Amino acid sequence: MFSFIQRSLLSKSFTACLLITLRCLVACAQGNVENKSPQPLQFDVQPWLDDFHQLIKSIQTLYPDLEWTIRDRHMDLPQLRISTEKKLSRATSDEEARKGIKEFLASFGDGHLSVQWSKEDPVASQDSPASRPICSRLGYETKVRRGIDFTQLTDFTPILGPAADSFPGGILSLPGGPKVGVLRIAEFNEHRFPGSCEAALPELHLHPQDDCDAHCAATLAIHSSDILTAWLMERAAQLRSMGAAALLVDVTHNDGGDSWNEPVARSLAPVPLIDERFGFIKSAAWITQLQGELRAVESDLKKHRAPGPLLKQARARLRAALAEGHQPCDRSHVFDSGKLDCSSIVTDIFYWSGILPYLKPGSLPPSDSRSVLFGPSGYIYSEGTQHLPLYVVVDRHSWSSAERFAGLLQDNHAAIILGERTGGAGCGFTGGNTPVTLTHSHASVRIPDCIGLRFDGSNANNGVTPDVGVPWASDDKNLVRAQKLQSSLIELTQKPQDESPNEPRER
Repeated sequence: MFSFIQRSLLSKSFTACLLITLRCLVACAQGNVENKSPQPLQFDVQPWLDDFHQLIKSIQTLYPDLEWTIRDRHMDLPQLRISTEKKLSRATSDEEARKGIKEFLASFGDGHLSVQWSKEDPVASQDSPASRPICSRLGYETKVRRGIDFTQLTDFTPILGPAADSFPGGILSLPGGPKVGVLRIAEFNEHRFPGSCEAALPELHLHPQDDCDAHCAATLAIHSSDILTAWLMERAAQLRSMGAAALLVDVTHNDGGDSWNEPVARSLAPVPLIDERFGFIKSAAWITQLQGELRAVESDLKKHRAPGPLLKQARARLRAALAEGHQPCDRSHVFDSGKLDCSSIVTDIFYWSGILPYLKPGSLPPSDSRSVLFGPSGYIYSEGTQHLPLYVVVDRHSWSSAERFAGLLQDNHAAIILGERTGGAGCGFTGGNTPVTLTHSHASVRIPDCIGLRFDGSNANNGVTPDVGVPWASDDKNLVRAQKLQSSLIELTQKPQDESPNEPRER
């Protein structure tokens, strides 16, 4: 029995040792597997740094407001470069790197200097473009951008009409004061008003399913704009006929648009408008553009198209612009030294409107160079049809063409501007502007290629400071915003004034 018990104990001991050994082997094996598992790869920041340095070179070459950032805004560009490089070097993801690039661009305070990140997996449209009507194919679609909600005020009466969908408005009766006609312009972009495009098709003998090339699209845009101008003026006349003693145009939360703001401003202004100066950057794109404009002018001269003296003046100015445009200026060191020893901007030849700062509507016959001489001449509009005092309300969300609209009227003392300082996006882009594509991220960076000036010589990127401030707060509700504006209007219209609202005022 002893030997049997002894053998049993030995067997149990052996089994226990074997189990312990197996457990150790399993644990060791698991440890080896864990030790040999692949470690997460470290985020590679170098491609982002390469993109950033490419962006710097592009800004050095193409950005027209670089001098303004140094002279007026006193930006320390070398420090900005260094701090951005540090941010990108510390980035642990694409998202953090994108944020660093975006913050770099935002520091310039230019609403037109922006980046758009590429989509790696764009969703293809299931709708065949050819199956849609022309206006839809060309991007005419409504985007609702609401301004001041005057309907919240008990003293406001909405006025309907044929163009009320495009330009909503009504009559605001100020207590103890005049009736003010209110019109809303949500954007200065004809593509946001599909109804005008549809109305233009019959005028151009186009069917909704017809093909429409670049020339067709440009012609359609001009006709759509002219229809919108006519609708807007019909609305102004309607409000005037209903007792409005002044007209208020609401361009708050207006993202801008294109040059259609010029005929609108000239149609609404009670006085003729003189344009301010305009500058362009010395670049290959601008040289190409100027050469094209010179060819148009010379073509009209050869065809003896009137007015000859204006065409000769235009030819001389374009030649001068080309000569200055070819003058070199090395700005490649500005993000290292923070200084510029030369200027890449030409500001003494053109106006926002072209060669000339003013022409009466209808002064120029149709020609290849009409828009070169005076850009607004390409539109149909009338002056002097709106004699009411003009008010324009803006806010921090008024950008680009909306700022241009308000600034042109303010500089000519043609309107009183109310609200708060606008966003600050100056001249913007011309026809020759092409976005810069960053090599690694494939991001598209839009760099403006012109500079707009005000009558006092200041940069339009400074925004428009209103003549009458409205103390809006960021958390104001719609009713409060409308009430504060109403209070400012009451004070403005009831305060004794020695001058008409549209007479020159001290700034």
